[in-house]
Amino acid sequence: MALTKKQLKDVCLLYGNEQQCRYLDEDIDDNGDICNVCKKQSVYKKIIDDEVDDFLAEMKKNGQDPMAQGVPLGDNCTGYIVLKSKSQGYDVKP
Repeated sequence: MALTKKQLKDVCLLYGNEQQCRYLDEDIDDNGDICNVCKKQSVYKKIIDDEVDDFLAEMKKNGQDPMAQGVPLGDNCTGYIVLKSKSQGYDVKP
């Protein structure tokens, strides 16, 4: 597992509201059991940041509250490199 369950619960997911990490991604090769934070992958980070910027601009244009849309907008940590076989998170000792 790339991220520990505790890391996901306490930092990344934050109950699934707008504070959920925008960079969180499930690994499709593992039936959704493995999650990674794509913040350290510059190509994905740029795509995600651009999508969030577009979303915020659209919400502002329409006079809507982006926090009420249920879209993950959080930037919850400095990120982790994607490692297929090593658990990562604030609760894992190096």
